[in-house]
Amino acid sequence: MKIPRREGESVRKKLLENGLLDISLIIRSDGDHLLMPVVDPDSLEGMDLVLEEFEERDVPEKDYRNLVNLPDELRDQLPTSFDVVGDIAIIRLPEDLIDHAKDIGDALMKALPRLRTVALDRGVQGEFRVREVEVISGDDSTTTYHTEFGLRFIVDVSRVYFNPRLANERRRVSSLVREGEHVIDMFAGVGPFSVMIAKYSSPRTVHAIDLNSATIDLMKTNIEMNKVERVVPLLGDAREVIKDLPGANRIIMNLPHSAHEFLEDAAMALDQGGVIHLYFISERSESDEFVKDLISRLREMDIDLDVARKEELKTYSPTMSVYSLDLVLTHRRCSSVRE
Repeated sequence: MKIPRREGESVRKKLLENGLLDISLIIRSDGDHLLMPVVDPDSLEGMDLVLEEFEERDVPEKDYRNLVNLPDELRDQLPTSFDVVGDIAIIRLPEDLIDHAKDIGDALMKALPRLRTVALDRGVQGEFRVREVEVISGDDSTTTYHTEFGLRFIVDVSRVYFNPRLANERRRVSSLVREGEHVIDMFAGVGPFSVMIAKYSSPRTVHAIDLNSATIDLMKTNIEMNKVERVVPLLGDAREVIKDLPGANRIIMNLPHSAHEFLEDAAMALDQGGVIHLYFISERSESDEFVKDLISRLREMDIDLDVARKEELKTYSPTMSVYSLDLVLTHRRCSSVRE
């Protein structure tokens, strides 16, 4: 990114805060300008971007596991992966490591200088299925800005659920939406699916439903911040709200722990030939059987859904994973729930 030298420090700080400055490379001078190496250039549309070569800086240790002060017998239990939302890392720890959470958080901060906060994930809790998080290192604030595919989302990880590992999945689904489609996002959260669809496709409307009022407030901010106009936020129970909406061409069900419990409601609100994008968590050895049971249960209700695609997206635990399932409605006992 080419900028006037006089703006260098303010722009550098802003890029760093948003995780857009490539800190593995050294900023260069070019006369009265500075050349700042950036990541995710698509999110900097309209800025002065040029293709340049940069010198690499000496990179410190990036594997936090090598920096943790921990008894040797516990080292094998350190997680190999964790979520990063904006500048907040969220890590799940086995019980044996809980007493060492502060040391682990500090090691993560040292290995990844762009982090502002490290939080311990104590599991999805409550009516709103939000992660209970505890800050173990860094700033106490749990609100951050997360960037993906040129979009920016404000997220409070202590009040709403947000899965950064679904970025590619959100982009995939948005690329499937045809012009004029009516899309329903049943568990929309802060709106990552809905906003991306509205930004990169041409739907007629995206009805974005969530039961959590805090989530709806953040979603409205994200709609405005990303300058999209076709997303309609709706507060309420998706099972009830969906009954009053027009038939959908596509329904997104991103509530991996329990979305399958709402599958009949979604199928009844879907137009013939429409698609459901369902996300679920299952033991890896039982995922195929889980899908077969879903399809069989709906068939008993005279609703036929064909599996167009099933993919393992990410690990959830040593034996479980999160899966993406695309279902096409081929038959239903009546044309819509409104009948």
